[in-house]
Amino acid sequence: MQKKKLLVSGVGLLLGLMISGCSLQKAQGNLDQGFDAIASLEYENALTFFEAAAEEGEEPQQISRGKGIALLGLTRYEEAIEEFLTALSYSDAKVDEFDYDTNYYLAAAYFKLEKLGEAEAVYTAILNLRPEKEAYYMRGVVYLNQGELKKASLDFDEALKLAPTDYDLRIEIYQAMAEKGYKEEGKTYLQAVMGNTGTKLSDQEKGRFSYYLEDYESARSYLESLKGEKDSETTLLLGQTYEKLGDFNYAASIYSNFLADHNEDVMILNRLGMCKLEAGEAETALEYFNRALEIGDSSMTQVLKFNQIVAYEYLGDFDQANVLMKTYLQAYPDDQEALREYEFLKSR
Repeated sequence: MQKKKLLVSGVGLLLGLMISGCSLQKAQGNLDQGFDAIASLEYENALTFFEAAAEEGEEPQQISRGKGIALLGLTRYEEAIEEFLTALSYSDAKVDEFDYDTNYYLAAAYFKLEKLGEAEAVYTAILNLRPEKEAYYMRGVVYLNQGELKKASLDFDEALKLAPTDYDLRIEIYQAMAEKGYKEEGKTYLQAVMGNTGTKLSDQEKGRFSYYLEDYESARSYLESLKGEKDSETTLLLGQTYEKLGDFNYAASIYSNFLADHNEDVMILNRLGMCKLEAGEAETALEYFNRALEIGDSSMTQVLKFNQIVAYEYLGDFDQANVLMKTYLQAYPDDQEALREYEFLKSR
């Protein structure tokens, strides 16, 4: 990675404002709508808005960055890389937040393409300029995918030095290591906290760590002790703990009770749907997945659409499952599990 140029000079921006005058608000609206579309995971629409922004002469660096993010979402990684590099080409030797942010996206695109050496180089360049826990963590993930456990562990350790009480980070490290077959090594990052008598953890935090350490009885004990203090995250974890213990009916009751007062929590609706699938109530499960999709939380759209397809399979409606899977794969073409499921559906 080589740092490119800054956004635009103050003089250039001022001249642009003077020339565009009242048309600036209209022009900038295309960029705003493009990024709004990205937030809603409407990547094709986002590209349309960014093309309109280019025609209106809006800020080219932001347009290239926006296009890159949209293309990343569409899994068009080579094109995304070109746009991110174009965005960086507008910058000068002064590195700002835009450059850091764009380079993180660039590294993600390289990683998705399995160009691990390039991704590693980008994170290393970021770290040479500014040590950040995110860059250490992500480079550690790259090392894991290269089979370099020792290097990965060193980076994870550096990330935790920068954020020693970031318990979410510890769990992310464990999950990354477990995914690559290093579950026991990953558990040491959780055990280091649970076994440290000098660390003051809340019952909720102890419950989380116990859950990921697969000590489900302890997790249940800690999480149940919170009584009326259960928020969405705690409820979700407690319900999943009961699922791990094989009590899907009680897990479903936990989710249902929470939804009585928080009926638009899509993550809880999804888990309740999964419990109903486990209980053989596919039609009821489908109702929960559909209800969650109607709420429109874009962060859960992919999971819910996949589970919706599974529910139709449970119902024996393979034609509808097939139709939905085709649409799903157009939006998420690199989902390997879905691709395998599609082969099964085509054989029905």
